Amino acid sequence: MKLSRAAAGVSFIGALTIGMIVAGFFAADAVAEPPQVTVTYKLSPQPSFVDPVWVEAEDLVGVWRGTWDHAGVPCTFEITRVEGNKFYGILKEREAEVMFVGTIDEGDRRVFFHETKVNKLGAYGEWSLGTNSGAFSADGNTLTGTGIDRWGTYQWTVTKE
Repeated sequence: MKLSRAAAGVSFIGALTIGMIVAGFFAADAVAEPPQVTVTYKLSPQPSFVDPVWVEAEDLVGVWRGTWDHAGVPCTFEITRVEGNKFYGILKEREAEVMFVGTIDEGDRRVFFHETKVNKLGAYGEWSLGTNSGAFSADGNTLTGTGIDRWGTYQWTVTKE
């Protein structure tokens, strides 16, 4: 009886081992599905579109400060008078003073102007008169644009005081 129990135990262990090997063989061919993951994003509220303020030529009159030229030099951009859509002023940068005349397109919120005369060279040995164009910010208080002179293209930004 002891022998038959021992034989039954060995048979059981052998069958169990064979079963596990066969199960492992077939399980290796099975493709495990990736776990389902749910990601929830919390988005910041989007700002509502704000209509830009209407700008008129008269809004240009006054002192604007910012940066100018190829090196982003601090400047004062003063518009002294307006006649219709035409404006006149003076650009001051590093003690240089340059006169300009331009036009405003109120509908497109853009300005175009030419530097017309160097009154003072200031820290500069020479000045190349530039041609400039720019656009208003949505609130109408900042002008940003580009200019070109014989040394190439430059950027400028001025904000009204």
